[in-house]
Amino acid sequence: MPAWGTHEDVVEDRPERPPAVIEVRLLPWRPRRRMPDPGIDLSGLSGASDDLVGGVVALVVGVLAALLGLIVLAGVVMLLELWLVGAVALLLLLARFVGLLPWAVFTGSGYEFYRWLPHAAARVRALNGSRHARFRWHWA
Repeated sequence: MPAWGTHEDVVEDRPERPPAVIEVRLLPWRPRRRMPDPGIDLSGLSGASDDLVGGVVALVVGVLAALLGLIVLAGVVMLLELWLVGAVALLLLLARFVGLLPWAVFTGSGYEFYRWLPHAAARVRALNGSRHARFRWHWA
């Protein structure tokens, strides 16, 4: 049996820290999480629901028909304004490389933000101890 205070009787189970990466998000903002309101009581609607089935079905069919018309109209408008989407994408890309939108570096314990890609890549290389900077792509 080893003496007290030696290395053999101290065992630590530390999880491996994930490698540092540069996160590239399509949109520079994060969507807010929505939480439902649990205080709504719907138990009083159970008796009245039998009378409203016909109206609800008519409303759903009307809404679906309106949505179909909007989808066709949106298809036509999208073909006409596709250049606008390309211009916004180009401006976001330009803003990222000019330094207006920062690069986020995930360090394993939090985020660090850098204006220039070479600085972010150097930080990832220093944290990982390798020549290559890893990237992680996100849509939002």
